Amino acid sequence: MKNLYLMRHGQTFFNQEGLVQGACDSPLTDLGIEQAEQARDFFEKNGIEFGGIYSSTQERASDTLEIVTGRTDYTRLKGVKEWNFGLFEAQPERLQPKFRAGAVSFEDLYVPYGGEDVIQVGERMLTTLTEIMKKTLTVENPILVVSHGGAMWAFYLKVGYLPDPNIYFSNCAICHYQYENDQFLLRQVIDPLAKTVYDL
Repeated sequence: MKNLYLMRHGQTFFNQEGLVQGACDSPLTDLGIEQAEQARDFFEKNGIEFGGIYSSTQERASDTLEIVTGRTDYTRLKGVKEWNFGLFEAQPERLQPKFRAGAVSFEDLYVPYGGEDVIQVGERMLTTLTEIMKKTLTVENPILVVSHGGAMWAFYLKVGYLPDPNIYFSNCAICHYQYENDQFLLRQVIDPLAKTVYDL
């Protein structure tokens, strides 16, 4: 059985200012850097050493990864980048479409504005993460992938999980999945900032 730690980046300037951030990018804030350092401390204290390390192609993810691991020998992948929010990019979050009644995501609400729908995001995340896990030959050292909140949520839904009030992907949230027989099983959701671990 192989282990995957799928993690969100630290706080960015857009996060701080309440702006929509998907395909566009903004740098980590000082707080975001501190958050990444806390995530690094969590892994170190728990003796977790990574084999392969990957990030999305966006600066906020790769910078977080470098702080967490102290390494630069990683691969950047478009498949784990953030949801594209189309014309809502860089706009105030309050202007975003509201969920439809009973929905658990934005579904296809961004498509008319040039963005992606939840199925597209979930499928590219699943395809990319499956490729990573299949080419990982050893089970001793887990894989780390630094991605984004919306993309992580789309993946969580794609692999068959339902919303849980205990699960929220805040900055530097970490999902520990186990991969076996072409399936991803979520085992833990870790908040290294609040120092909490939610076991499933």
